[in-house]
Amino acid sequence: MAKKIVVAQPLHESVLKRLQQHATVFMNSGPDPLSERELAEWCKDADAVMIFMTEQINDGFLQQCSKLKIVAGALKGYNNIDVAACGQRGILVTVVPDLLTEPTAELAIGLMIAVSRNLSAGDRYVRSGAFQRLRIDICNFAVEAGQHSHYRLTN
Repeated sequence: MAKKIVVAQPLHESVLKRLQQHATVFMNSGPDPLSERELAEWCKDADAVMIFMTEQINDGFLQQCSKLKIVAGALKGYNNIDVAACGQRGILVTVVPDLLTEPTAELAIGLMIAVSRNLSAGDRYVRSGAFQRLRIDICNFAVEAGQHSHYRLTN
């Protein structure tokens, strides 16, 4: 009998195809998460479940899923997974501890640039229809004396 994997949220097509090489995959096509009852129904005969932040794996859920061997968390933490209850049943639990480190850093740098250049005010100004030409005061360029080097380009 083929193994069954339940995926609680939509996955990128390449990841889905990779999983399908190893098992029959039942994926929630979204956009809304499955209810607790729906997820338990889907998982009652599953070997594995891939969950995200919206799903809760607790003792009551596990009682309904006697074949479950792994709870794969596509998330950084595990506060929505009863790890002890999984352990008592011999169910492996995985998470991705470094999942959001790089995107969070990228977002932080992007926000710093946006704040330093008044991007939000500039965006509102352009969208208002009042934009006629570049306004240095909106772009927040530092043009105070002594802050920039000047080069002579001609003799």
